[in-house]
Amino acid sequence: MSSQGSPSVALSTTTVSSVAVQAGDSKIVIAVIKCGKWVQLQLAESQPNLLEIGSSQDETKKLLHDHELLLAKLKALEDRVWELLQEADKTAEENKDQSQVYDAMAETLGEAWAALVSMLERRMELLRLTSDFFENALEFAIKIDQAEDFLQNTHEFESAESLKSLLQLHEHHTKELLERSLALLNKSQQLTDFIEKFKCEGPNVNPELIQGAHSSCLKIDSLLELLQDRRRQLDKYLKQQWQELSQVLQICQWDKQENQVTCWFQKTIRDLQEQSLGSSLSDNEDLIRKHEELIIKAKAFDVLGRVEAYLKLLKSEGLSLAVLAARHEELYRKIKDCTADALQKGQTLISQVDSCSSQVSGIHEMMGCIKRRVDHLTEQCSAHKEYALKKQQLTASVEGYLRKVEMSIQKISPVLSNAMDVGSTRSESEKILNKYLELDIQAKETSHELEAAAKTMMEKNEFVSDEMVSLSSKARWLAEELNLFGQSIDYRSQVLQTYVAFLKSSEEVEMQFQSLKEFYETEIPQKEQDDAKAKHCSDSTEKQWQLFLKKSFVTQDLGLEFLNLINMAKENEILNVKNEVYLMKNTMENQKAEREELSLLRLAWQLKATESKPGKQQWAAFKEQLKKTSHNLKLLQEALMPVSALDLGGSLQFILDLRQKWNDMKPQFQQLNDEVQYIMKESEELTGKGAPVKEKSQQLKDLIHFHQKQKERIQDYEDILYKVVQFHQVKEELGRLIKSRELEFVEQPKELGDAHDVQIHLRCSQEKQARVDHLHRLALSLGVDIISSVQRPHCSNVSAKNLQQQLELLEEDSMKWRAKAEEYERTLSRSVEYCAMRDEINELKDTFKDIKKKFNNLKFNYTKKNEKSRNLKVLRYQIQQVDMYAEKMQALKRKMEKVSNKTSDSFLNYPSDKVNVLLEVINDLQKHVDDFDKVVTDYKKNLDLTEHFQEVIEECHFWYEDASATVVRVGKYSTECKTKEAVKILHQQFNKFIAPSVPQQEERIQEATDLAQRLY
Repeated sequence: MSSQGSPSVALSTTTVSSVAVQAGDSKIVIAVIKCGKWVQLQLAESQPNLLEIGSSQDETKKLLHDHELLLAKLKALEDRVWELLQEADKTAEENKDQSQVYDAMAETLGEAWAALVSMLERRMELLRLTSDFFENALEFAIKIDQAEDFLQNTHEFESAESLKSLLQLHEHHTKELLERSLALLNKSQQLTDFIEKFKCEGPNVNPELIQGAHSSCLKIDSLLELLQDRRRQLDKYLKQQWQELSQVLQICQWDKQENQVTCWFQKTIRDLQEQSLGSSLSDNEDLIRKHEELIIKAKAFDVLGRVEAYLKLLKSEGLSLAVLAARHEELYRKIKDCTADALQKGQTLISQVDSCSSQVSGIHEMMGCIKRRVDHLTEQCSAHKEYALKKQQLTASVEGYLRKVEMSIQKISPVLSNAMDVGSTRSESEKILNKYLELDIQAKETSHELEAAAKTMMEKNEFVSDEMVSLSSKARWLAEELNLFGQSIDYRSQVLQTYVAFLKSSEEVEMQFQSLKEFYETEIPQKEQDDAKAKHCSDSTEKQWQLFLKKSFVTQDLGLEFLNLINMAKENEILNVKNEVYLMKNTMENQKAEREELSLLRLAWQLKATESKPGKQQWAAFKEQLKKTSHNLKLLQEALMPVSALDLGGSLQFILDLRQKWNDMKPQFQQLNDEVQYIMKESEELTGKGAPVKEKSQQLKDLIHFHQKQKERIQDYEDILYKVVQFHQVKEELGRLIKSRELEFVEQPKELGDAHDVQIHLRCSQEKQARVDHLHRLALSLGVDIISSVQRPHCSNVSAKNLQQQLELLEEDSMKWRAKAEEYERTLSRSVEYCAMRDEINELKDTFKDIKKKFNNLKFNYTKKNEKSRNLKVLRYQIQQVDMYAEKMQALKRKMEKVSNKTSDSFLNYPSDKVNVLLEVINDLQKHVDDFDKVVTDYKKNLDLTEHFQEVIEECHFWYEDASATVVRVGKYSTECKTKEAVKILHQQFNKFIAPSVPQQEERIQEATDLAQRLY
């Protein structure tokens, strides 16, 4: 059944019925909705959410089991749906007038059923994928537990071999952790992509579905982050323990070698201390044999001998300086390491025996020999020093080149950043042109400097280092920037050269115009008696007229070329561009008017020249001229044939050659036009004189009609030729730009280390794409204009088929390249954001280091002071300073929180490994900041307690001094009392003011004691 179009009027939607299907904890409610002749099934309710995946493998398996039962129950109803569709077919056959309605209802119901079943099958696929994800997560977690158990267990080793086995176990655990982690990451990415795709598919997209997708993705990310955190922490401890065990292995191997050497030394000394030469021949032979064995063993430990042999081998291999330097550096360390131990052992032996004894003379001799060999071999191991020196010289040379290039670019940049003023006069334009020609020379010299730097780096590519990689990156973006500057300078120079040539040619044309105008207006044609003189004057004037026409048309072509260049200009490239275009067009119109004016003056002058001739002679000349002009017009028609058969989509060179021929023919066109005008005027004069012009009237009419037709054709062809040349020039420039952009897209920017580099790449890319877009629009506009012009009656033979295909291809390419450029620029923008965020984090790290350093200095300076200097005033000032640092720490924490939030929000589509690097740096910094903040807080609490302690001590001192003074006064007064009653009153006063304050002061003293215990 075929479905019909939807009704044009709005119809009400009615829920016909609903069906609930339940299996276990899963339940769906399907609503049957009718709208006019359309029937639709809508998933009204789903428990759980279609995108709910559960929180564990068991929960997911339960959801999958329930969903499979639910889908089986739903598919059991499928036969009833098809029966309903067959019933609709029968009803449609019985009610022909309602067949369209039943057809539409049947089709929409069938499609809705298929869509519903497909959605539920997709959910089943989602749950299976989730089950696989949880299984991978479980395997990963088990592997993490195994690795943690391995780390926590104490491992004992008896030999270097068992230690090597332990290190291999470390590597095995690390490798398996990485493999499981990668498998889980891939599975999580696959699951997340499936959820995102599921969320956006089908007609039932709703907020609950989006919320379910968000919840499921959050569960995946949470579990993933938890396991990855454990893995990273574990990897850190594994690496740390592996390094420790590696160091232990090196120590064991060193001890083993040292024991071997020590044993050899001890045995050798015992043999050397035997001063007897032997009592018999056999004893002497035995001593000789032992001595030979001693020499063999000595050679076995002779590392220097092996080094010397290896040096000879290296010389014969002809290695590059970089490889040779690495080998020499390794040998140099080996020489120093092995001889240092040997010389130390020898010195120890000498110190243990009398230095004057004959027993140590051999050791002295051996040590001297070792030192001489060390000096000799060290001189030969000099490649690494030579390599370092050459690398330093190379770096300095390249830096010098790049510094010159950078300075030159800084000089050129301000000029090119401003719009170009073409000048209001020729002298001003020439001055501006000279400035740009100087810039062009400067840019080429700079380019040579850059080429020299690139050549130096290419020739010396063996000197690879981080510094050289950085310089190479800098050279690349400088070359890119210089290339853009070079293109801009070339374009501006071309515009100015064309404009100056136009102004110069215009001045010459104006001078020729004034000269010819003056001649035609003032000079009277010579009479017959001066026939030779008249002919010479006429030929000279005619020659000047031809030169004027040629120069005038050349000037016109220069003006058109200038306008073409202006149209191809980037935005804001030319100052007052609209005004310049208007002035150029106005100048060209004036020159055209002058050409026509001069043509009329020439015609009038020629007519005056023929007035004095007899009527018969005039009539004969007229007929001859008519015949000649008719013939020339026919020749013109033949000359126009190549243009009429032009393929507009042909090659640019062919069209340029054709246009050049056309430009060469322009004076001929003008000459023919003047001849026709002359014939028309001559015929009018001859008619007045009674000549039989009527017999030539038909020929004259045909001539005028044919001329008018050719004139219109010439105008149409000239317009098309100009636009076609402009179109192909724009297309060629566009192809060049796209080719350069294609190389950029293929290379795809690597993660650049410096925000400045990325910013330059982004700016260059945006400028290039803006240029490409502008040229695309211009080419399409020109193409449409050309095809429109071809529709004119005189251009019916011109082929625009290839041009139409090129336009379609251009439009298609435009969309593709714009999409690629946008993706490329998005990548660069993300890199800029990444670098900016990284720089911001580094700035926070530097701020934290600065705060920490200054705080530690403050704390140290205060601690340095003695107890007497740390009085209450100094203490309170110290507390103020600490409060200030506490505020700085709070401000730093707020900034870090903002950066952390920005990192999480801004890099959702950025590669996770890069974001994780930033987040790890932030988290690490956060940990250090929190730890240091605790230090600051604890120190402040300590200072507050110290302040309180000193205040209590001061109060106690004040009370003590006051009480002591009171006791002294009471003692003094008591000696002056004469009666017992007076002493009694004094005692009462003492008890009233002094005694009650003693318990309070005891409490204060206890408080001070407690504070002192807490502090000290």
